[in-house]
Amino acid sequence: MSSDSGIKDGSVKTKGYGRIHYREAGSGSNRPALMLMHTNGGSAYQYETMAPLLAKHFRVIAWDMPGHGDSDRITRHFSMEDHAKALAALMTALKIKAAHVSGASVGGSVTLAFAALFPTRTLTAVPVETPCRNGDEWAAAWHHTEGNFGLPMQTAEQIKERVAVVDGALEQRWNIDRCKAGAWAMMDVMWGIREFNAPAAAKKIKKPTLLVYGRKGPTIALSDRLIAANSKIKRTIMENSGHFPMLDEPSAFASLYINFCK
Repeated sequence: MSSDSGIKDGSVKTKGYGRIHYREAGSGSNRPALMLMHTNGGSAYQYETMAPLLAKHFRVIAWDMPGHGDSDRITRHFSMEDHAKALAALMTALKIKAAHVSGASVGGSVTLAFAALFPTRTLTAVPVETPCRNGDEWAAAWHHTEGNFGLPMQTAEQIKERVAVVDGALEQRWNIDRCKAGAWAMMDVMWGIREFNAPAAAKKIKKPTLLVYGRKGPTIALSDRLIAANSKIKRTIMENSGHFPMLDEPSAFASLYINFCK
């Protein structure tokens, strides 16, 4: 993965959610904040290539969600609403009143929950590759889910099933992040997504919202459910991406953010 040129580490103590670690680019300006959330088992490093491109337009803050990366461990079950409240606590600690909010996979679910719970703190919402299964569909897929997140370490071949280009650096970062989170935290995230009513959250959103899907990703087939819940939500498809547009097409993905958020 790319170097951290222009990106700095930070961490703050939040009220109720412990220490949250983040990576920041574009600070020290009056640019609007853009909060970025990684996928399950990932970390802020997923946005390492995109952040410098976005920093010309935003104060970019990519977090380590609670229980992941270098943020504090979680000791109870966290719902998507809990993660949304943790994001609000991070913003408060950083003295950010409102921000553009986006995340991929679980980060997309948290984006929906945040925009529904905190409309005055949301400038725009960009949920990416957001799951939208119903209860029966989750139950049918649960064995596969446990196989994916119940075992932290993955081979390069397993990663290549989900990411277009995998080199040694990405493989190492991928497994460092998954091992930091651990099987329990990753499975807790999946339970949180399973219990989350994404269409109900989408229905409540009032701010400009853009759903982003990778043509090769696993969630696009059910994206109509979110559009049906809120006809004002827009959708776009990245033709050369799967579940990780920030890794598959970082430059095109950054341009998408810039154009929509403006």
